[in-house]
Amino acid sequence: MDREMVERIERAENEAFTSMYRAAASHGTSMIEVDGVAAVWSRHDDDPGYNCIINLDVAVDPTATVGRIEAVVRESGASTLGIDGSPDIVAAVGEDRIRQLGFVPDYQEHMWGRRIDRGALEALGKPPAGPVVRRATAADAPEFARVLNVGYELPEESVRGHIFASTLGHDGWSHYLVEYDGEPGSASVLFISEGVAQLFVATTMPDFRGRGGQGALIRQRLSDALDAGADLATSQTGTENASPRNMERRGFELLYTRWIYGKRLGG
Repeated sequence: MDREMVERIERAENEAFTSMYRAAASHGTSMIEVDGVAAVWSRHDDDPGYNCIINLDVAVDPTATVGRIEAVVRESGASTLGIDGSPDIVAAVGEDRIRQLGFVPDYQEHMWGRRIDRGALEALGKPPAGPVVRRATAADAPEFARVLNVGYELPEESVRGHIFASTLGHDGWSHYLVEYDGEPGSASVLFISEGVAQLFVATTMPDFRGRGGQGALIRQRLSDALDAGADLATSQTGTENASPRNMERRGFELLYTRWIYGKRLGG
């Protein structure tokens, strides 16, 4: 996959984050842009991947920019700030500088991408029998948030599920629930921008894992993305769960592995 394609994918990821955090302001999210650098955060989530500076490489003076962003994030009461970016961003800023600013590697993510067309979708075969994927509506927001949270192994009322549910009905966004014998057990999101389908999140509650829900969600989102005119698809996954295997089986290419750097603010 060439660099232009990777840059499209990265822009789509960044737009997904900023769009969602604008929509979720009533749940304690914020965003700011300083010197062209965007940062998003939630006062109620201590994961640096969800409280992060996104495109630090565009800053003329990264140290000054981080300082200005960090001051605002601290003032908001957030407890964590992260730096989230590709290896190219880290190289441009300098890992030594990132560490000098107090950020340390927290965890790793894989970034995946693939081109999509009808032939590629047909090559995935028929949808698995059993799980039923349906579009979530605004009326499903509480249930969607609950399923997503439990799938993340978070408390049912964690703010993270409500943040993802905040974009229900917004342009570019689609939300899904997977039902197993009529009971919702998986939740997922799709965001489309610039012809890039961002398979943004997918979780399955423990009691429903191993029943084909993740594969069904990937296939449904790719189909809907094609219907919407997308020609590229991307997703982020952890490095140690089943998600990487799911992406590889469905033709996704590993673009790179990145560190999420975190700094505890003591808020």
